[in-house]
Amino acid sequence: MIRPFGLTDLFLVRGLRRRGAILTIEQALTHPRDPLWSALTAPWPWAGFGIATYVLTASSGETEEAGFVQLMKRPARPEADVLYLAPALPAGTGRDAALETIWHGLLDHCALAAAGHGLQRIFASIPDGGPEEACLKDVGFSLYARETVYRLAAAPLVTPILAAGFRPQGPQDSWALQRLYTRSTPRLVQHAEGAASGTVGTPTLSWWEPDNWQGCVWEPAGEVRGAVQVHLGRAGHWLRLWGAHLLSPREARGLVEQGLRLIAAAAAAGRRKSLPVYTAVRDYEGELAGILIGFGFALYADRVRFVKHTVAPLREAAAVPAVAALEPTPKVVARTVGKG
Repeated sequence: MIRPFGLTDLFLVRGLRRRGAILTIEQALTHPRDPLWSALTAPWPWAGFGIATYVLTASSGETEEAGFVQLMKRPARPEADVLYLAPALPAGTGRDAALETIWHGLLDHCALAAAGHGLQRIFASIPDGGPEEACLKDVGFSLYARETVYRLAAAPLVTPILAAGFRPQGPQDSWALQRLYTRSTPRLVQHAEGAASGTVGTPTLSWWEPDNWQGCVWEPAGEVRGAVQVHLGRAGHWLRLWGAHLLSPREARGLVEQGLRLIAAAAAAGRRKSLPVYTAVRDYEGELAGILIGFGFALYADRVRFVKHTVAPLREAAAVPAVAALEPTPKVVARTVGKG
């Protein structure tokens, strides 16, 4: 049985919350939430913060099976991310059929629930080579990108000013940023992230805390050729670079430096203390890794991104009855309606 979280499930979730798998790395590193607290503050699925928690309980012979999954809707976008799923699958080469059954049931239920609320995609991020990969594929998730997460122990002390050619990102940049995303992102990834359906819009970063991010665009000679966004979290900051792998090494270093300047400006204003900085380099952005290492970033984790499309358009030609096809087409007499 799978149902939305209720107060009667409090002890079940409390007992499992330390034994689960994190499936959204950005939130976990920058603004971690206790799954139990999130469930208690969002008692109605998808309302408020957009969090939904579903609980599974079942009996299999003499054993009791239990688990829960938690998702968060992305603001103003028809998609959600799987935040947490418990209990976690065991590491190693062996597979646990009972736990995989729990994962299959919860993930299938997530897809149906999300589709019922008009959401078109569900995303999940897992460790590369982890046991979660087989389960995600079993229920229709597709791998669309590999990435390496890098960590900078603390943002360096840099002058918190805008460098030449940079300006703050604004609403007027939506179209230019969409074009930048299209130029710098493989078609397979664009399709996975909704570009084919026209629902991506301006590339976003801090969907889990939409008010805690800042962005700059690099606009030499009046053309947006790169962008940088930073999420300012309470446990860490997240740096996202757009189009950097299409630039020269000098220009890409400028984007990274400007992102660190944004973080330094927040620290100078007293809004954020010195915290680790994280960023992810996808497999099609490989040359960016060396530039990050030059700034002091170190490899933190290898992850893979999955997506499940919950709503797919069905195009089916209308069937023509065989009898109708044999019948002669009736003549239509055209009339001209004049004034009486």
